[in-house]
Amino acid sequence: MYVNNGTKRQPYDNEPFGDSFTIVGQQSVPVGSSQVKKFGIVPNSIVSILSDSGSDLRARAHAVGELKMLIDDPQNSYLVVPHFDGFIEFVGQLLDDANFKVSSAAIDVLAALVQRLPKKVIASKTDSLVTLLCRRLGDAKRESVTKIFMQLMHIASSSSVLDSLCAIGISHRNTRVRQETINLVIIALLTFPSSDFNLPHLAKTVAISLIDERRSVRQAALECYAVLAQALGPSKRSILMANVSVVEARSGGGSDLTDAVNARLSNRQLPKQDSSGVVQYVTYVNGNCDKSMRTADIEWILSATAGNGSSAKSLVSDSGMSARMSGRSCGSNSQDDAQPFASSRLRQSARRGLFKLPLYSEVISSFVGRFPTYLSPFQYSL
Repeated sequence: MYVNNGTKRQPYDNEPFGDSFTIVGQQSVPVGSSQVKKFGIVPNSIVSILSDSGSDLRARAHAVGELKMLIDDPQNSYLVVPHFDGFIEFVGQLLDDANFKVSSAAIDVLAALVQRLPKKVIASKTDSLVTLLCRRLGDAKRESVTKIFMQLMHIASSSSVLDSLCAIGISHRNTRVRQETINLVIIALLTFPSSDFNLPHLAKTVAISLIDERRSVRQAALECYAVLAQALGPSKRSILMANVSVVEARSGGGSDLTDAVNARLSNRQLPKQDSSGVVQYVTYVNGNCDKSMRTADIEWILSATAGNGSSAKSLVSDSGMSARMSGRSCGSNSQDDAQPFASSRLRQSARRGLFKLPLYSEVISSFVGRFPTYLSPFQYSL
């Protein structure tokens, strides 16, 4: 028996929901077939819908919601344990789903899984979970992903989670993933005791990010080195500088990086984590300020490329947050500097683009002829 959009309900359609799963939409779903469970708790009907990327979007969004409800049930979650690897692989495919609702809900499923399953099971599967979650650090759900990483650190060893994360995230091709990986290192160092980490090893791991080609990653790495310096103490600062010398030689020699790190360490302020989990940097990077006012760390950050897409937005966002922290700033206090996307230059550019529209003069003439009373305000807006 099938339930379709517009199909009359049969007398026995009023049976209790039980384990059955039906979607009223474009796709037919066999009622009763969901009695067969996969991964211990998931009806086959849900698996079929979510495995078919061409199925109805509403049906898929509803199905992943049902999946989350199943995992949220403490009685069900334990049934997943024998099928953990297969279930994680299945949810991992949903993380890359083209439907944002499905991919977002998949993160919630993983969060519920980490919270509900026995800690011993989660601790033994940390590497698999880190591998799945790492690639989602660069998108709009990164705050939710960050919370899952922190849960993993509380369940398993925080040091082992960072080791697994850095092995993937530090060299990831996505700039935002690289930056958020360093941010997670900062959060972990600010959250857990220093004794939980192998600080020299962590400093060596993060050092490569100091010469990253993107500004946002360099800025995060300098902030991370400030936290590492505080954790190591003044007597072990030479450990940090030894790593700096190694990566500096790799980038072509000179002393620019050494000067940048020393400049950042001379400021004893540390980055902070706000209530939403976002890392707020101390150094405010402003490329419009006079070069004579720039410190060596800001010069080093600006010598990299700003990038585009998410990485450029990230740098603007982090700079804005840093400015609110009253950290070091070397720029103008004008409105254009404080709000880059509200500058008069951008508005003028938009107006120039309007005049390039096809048949622009004909459109204006037609408009003026039909609505002469609106001529004055229209001209003013241009």
